[in-house]
Amino acid sequence: MTDPLNRILVSGEELDRAMLATVLVGLVQIDKVSGDVRFSARSAKLTKKMQILLLLLGRKAAKAMGLIDTEATGPKEMEPVLGLKGGPLRGQLFQLKKERLVQAVKGKYLIPNYAIEAVKELLPGSD
Repeated sequence: MTDPLNRILVSGEELDRAMLATVLVGLVQIDKVSGDVRFSARSAKLTKKMQILLLLLGRKAAKAMGLIDTEATGPKEMEPVLGLKGGPLRGQLFQLKKERLVQAVKGKYLIPNYAIEAVKELLPGSD
């Protein structure tokens, strides 16, 4: 007999590609050559907090598709994409880390797989 609790077991390594695609469609595009994440007109109207999250999720998708080597990225690389300078960007990243939406690894940031659904819930119109 199979343990019914097995239905709730997940691996921290598992990526819900369908959920990730659902969050990103219509908000970002990923260059199939460089793996660069680009914002759509709709995402340009979102808060900087949401843009940071979308950028990091876009990098997660680019990594999952083999377009880039690592999804983690540092503030210096994020600044030109977001149009947000160091101090305010680091403040936002600190807050997102506190909210457990972002992880820091050696000065670079990524969204853990478990937080994808939480980011989806933050998007306007997700209810």
